[in-house]
Order: sequence, then C-alpha cells, then structure tokens
Amino acid sequence: MSRRLPYFHRGIALVAMLTVVLLSAAAHEMRQMRVFVDLLPGGDAYITEVRDMYIGSEGTEIYIPIGNLNGSQVELIGVEEQGTKYNNIGDWDVDRSRSFKAGKCGVVRKSDGGVEICWGVGDEGSHTYITTYLVTNLLRGYSDADGFNYMFVNPGIRPLPENVELQVRRSQLTDGKLEQLPLPADSVKAWAFRFRGNVEIGDSIVRVTTSEAFSSESAMIVMCRFEKGMFNPELETEKSFEAVRERAFEGSDYGVKERSAWDTFWEETIYLICLALFFFVPLLTAIYTWWQKRKLKKSIEKDLTWYREIPYKGDLKHSQMMLKELSYKGMSTENLLQAYVLRMIYNGQLLIKDVRYPKTGKTGQLLGIGKPMTTEQLSGEDVYLMPRMYEIFKAAAGDDQILQPKELTNYMGKHAEQLETFAQRLNKKGSLSTAKREFEKMRDLVGFRKFLKEFTISNERHAREVTLWKEYLVFATLFGCADQVRKDMKQINPEFFQMDKITSQLETSTLILPNYSLALDNGINRINRAVAEREAQARRSSGGGGFSSWGGGGGFSGGGGGGGVR
Repeated sequence: MSRRLPYFHRGIALVAMLTVVLLSAAAHEMRQMRVFVDLLPGGDAYITEVRDMYIGSEGTEIYIPIGNLNGSQVELIGVEEQGTKYNNIGDWDVDRSRSFKAGKCGVVRKSDGGVEICWGVGDEGSHTYITTYLVTNLLRGYSDADGFNYMFVNPGIRPLPENVELQVRRSQLTDGKLEQLPLPADSVKAWAFRFRGNVEIGDSIVRVTTSEAFSSESAMIVMCRFEKGMFNPELETEKSFEAVRERAFEGSDYGVKERSAWDTFWEETIYLICLALFFFVPLLTAIYTWWQKRKLKKSIEKDLTWYREIPYKGDLKHSQMMLKELSYKGMSTENLLQAYVLRMIYNGQLLIKDVRYPKTGKTGQLLGIGKPMTTEQLSGEDVYLMPRMYEIFKAAAGDDQILQPKELTNYMGKHAEQLETFAQRLNKKGSLSTAKREFEKMRDLVGFRKFLKEFTISNERHAREVTLWKEYLVFATLFGCADQVRKDMKQINPEFFQMDKITSQLETSTLILPNYSLALDNGINRINRAVAEREAQARRSSGGGGFSSWGGGGGFSGGGGGGGVR
C-alpha cells in the first residue's frame, strides 16, 4: 500500500495540473484568426496574423511555434496593437513576468532549428494582435510547377479559434510596402487539410475559410500549385510538385483510387439517379407549393366581404410581399415605391414644387424635400425602408433640396454598394407558412383590396371613411389600381379633390410618381444585377477549390504543435 501511495499522489497532482491548464485555457477566447500570406517573387513570404482575442487572468505570453522548416528561416518583423508597435527585444525569455513582457515581442530559437515567435499578452480584456513575420523560401520551384505545402495553424493551439480565414496573395515589395500583384485564377490550384471548411480561388486571391470552430485535433495546412513563370523561386528542386501532391493526398478526401468496372457501373447508376432527382424533385416541389398556394388562396377568398380598415397597421411592404407570395397581380416593386412616394407626399416629407427649366423656359413639377421623416406611424419593414428612402432622396437632391429624377439615378449609381442592404430589404419575399399563420389578417388584406377595386359600388360617403381616403389612395397605388380608385372617388365625392390641395396637385402631375419610382426601381435593379454577377463570378472562380479535407496534408513544412497563450 505504501508503495502505491506516491503514484496515487502523482495522479492527484497530474489531475490538478490538467485542471489548472484547462481552466486557464477556458479563461481565454480567440474569436477570430485571420492569416495573410504575401508571396514575393523569389519565394519568400510575409505572413501577417490578426488575432481577435479575449485575454483572461492566466498566462504571460502568446507564442507561435514554427518547426519543420526544411531550409527556410523565420524572421520576426513585429507585433502591434491598435497602431502601437511592440518593442522587439530579440532573444525572448519565457520565464519573465507578465508585466515585463507587456508591450514586448521576441523570438525563441530551438536546438532543432525551429523558432517560437512570442509577445506579451498585456492586460486582461479584449485585444487585437497583429503579428508579422518573414518565412524565406516558403514557395519553392519544382520540375513541373512552383508551390508549397505549409502548416499555417498548428493543432493544439490554445485557445481554440472560433473562426479562421487565410488569404494567399501574390505581392512585391515597393518602397518597403507590400503591393499586390495579379493572380490569375486559371493559373492556380489549391487544397487544404485538417479542418472543416472551404477553399475558394479568385482572380487575385486564394481564400481558405473554416466552416466550424477548431477542435483540439484541427490544424490548417494549405497547399498551392502555381504555373511556371508567375514566380522565380530562389530555391529549386528536381522533385516534381506532382509528387508533393500525391504525398499530401494520402489519407485525404482528395485521393482517387483505381476503380473497377463494377465501381464505374455503380458510379454511373448513382449519377443517373441523382440527375433524375435533380430535375424531378424541384419539379414536384414546385407543383406541390403551387397547389398549396392555390388552396390557401381559395380559402382566403371564400365568402370574402369588404374590409374597410387599413390592413397590417399600414405596413405596405408586408402587404406587398404577402400578396405577391399568393400570386396576386400588380405587386411589383415599382408600385411599392410609388406608394411610398405618395405617402411621403401626403405626410409632408416630400413636396410637389413648381419649377421653370432655364434652357427651355417650360414649367413643370419636381419633388422637393420637406419635413424630416419620423417612424411614429410606421410598422414592420416600412420602419426601415421609408426613412432610408427619404435619406436617399434628401442626399440625392443636393444643396437646393429639389430632386430631379436624373439626380436620383446618378446618386444610386455612385452609392450602389452602400444601398445593397436597402435593395435586399426592398426585395424581401413572403412565405407560404407566414400566409397560413396570418390567415385572418390575409383575409382582411384581400378584403381591403376587393373593397378598393369595387369602390364605386360601395358608395362610401361617410365622414369617417373620407378621412381615410388618402391612405386608400396609397394602398390603391400599391395594388396597381390607383387610377380606377381615383375616378371612383371623384365620382362619389368630387368635393374631396377640390378641397385637398395635394390630391388636386397630383391630379395635374400624373407623371411625378412614375418618374421617381422608375428611377429608383432602375437603380435597385442595377444593384441587384451587380450583386448577382458578383456572386456568380465567385462561384465560377472557385473552380479548383471547394471543401477542405479533414485528412491528408502529409509532407508539409512549417507548423508543429501547440501555440497560443501560455
């Protein structure tokens, strides 16, 4: 018993040590890690790591162990945080205190030729560390191509990063600054190993991203192949890159084994089944969805009566997208924009201005900017869309605050990127499940649409109804039946059009709504096309990329194990 007691004590001590390590690791967080690899013409690479972290109370430093250099050398360029450069003290003593290491960085040289890049963690709290170091001959020349297979993020790093992004760029040094060079997508191939994520090859960059947080077994190994002539590596070898690739593919998802005739038969059979499913499943889904919408629409319209109140608390966007989901006619974005413009005119945010054109001497009407936009009487998506639309009109109008349609067109062209969110929200779609859930409200909305379309029959002359006539015209504009409703209203109560100045102005300015809504709609369409083209280009340029492989990656240089806070 006495002989076993020391081992028992050792076990308790080991458990205690592991507990301390785990608790100290848990106190730290690495929210994001971004790695930029700038490849120089001769094969050297500047590597910049940006770590967004929360530092707890334990530990004194962060370190990056780099081994397996295979003839490369590592030089620390520097560490900085919020524009403040750390003091590079050269040789680093890992045993110094946390306060001594704060604001300093350095290098530990290992007996096996590896290095550790180190810097002080500083105070407890959030930090964004930017670390830059040079790896010589990271890219090497092979007999058939130039390339590398390198571990950029080690297994066992602490704390485990929640998100990692790596970018490989072709660069050169100009006056001491890195300048990016073209990197044609068709001249590059890239693979990645030991993590769950994606590889994308663009026209000027190779981007590698994780799709889930790192585990204790994760690492990031990236292998790139470049056509000869893009670089002039100082380190050349007679070995082929194909041999490097085959070694890395061992145990990976990329590996292709020799197939038998039976394998080929089953592969082709499965391909044909998948092809059939590719066509028939979407077709069956579309038919089923159409039937469901038709069934719901019939249920909504069954024994439908007029609804005289304003539906959905006046939310124009929600009304438009729900009616469009059930395939009601006239639910265009342009009609929605016209309804917004009309409502802002009635509320005084936009003014109808009589102007004289100097060149022609003719008079006409333009929109002027009125009182500031408020959200007090708005609801749903209108709370965002209408104020944003008012801001666009106000900014496009310029100093004179008189807006011409061409000014709106020019403004949207120049600020397309800033307006992408507005365009996306404007094009937001409804859903069948929402329509089912809001069945009674949908009956009210469709009943209100029916009421406006049959306004003459209703013979509405009550004072309570007349006060709502302006909002009736706004919704009639949304429904695409404004002209008919206006005629019906005029037939029922012509005094309304004589007494209300704005309504009277709109009678004579029939083109003012379509002029501005068309300019706005055209701008939105251009933005949507630009976004679609950018996404399509990203998909096209990802050829040679795709998913990373959890296994494989053998024969890599760099990296090692561990790293992070200690």
